Amino acid sequence: MRIKEAAIVHAGKVWTGRRHHDVIKKIIDECGMGAAPVMGEQGFVTECGVFLARESAAMIAFEAGQIPAPKKMLFSEDLY
Repeated sequence: MRIKEAAIVHAGKVWTGRRHHDVIKKIIDECGMGAAPVMGEQGFVTECGVFLARESAAMIAFEAGQIPAPKKMLFSEDLY
């Protein structure tokens, strides 16, 4: 299993994109929220579409060889 992309759970939906700031922009644009803060859990989705919190995603990314060393939390910058 590998990490596919960044994700945020917002308003009962999993929004995805290359980086978390891309996802936030997508939510703001599609929801017509202007500059309102986007609330929701940030994490990642796997190639199978499973949402993972930053901590679990860090373990998966390390085990899959996507990052060179174990980390407590994964950030989109770690993958690109």
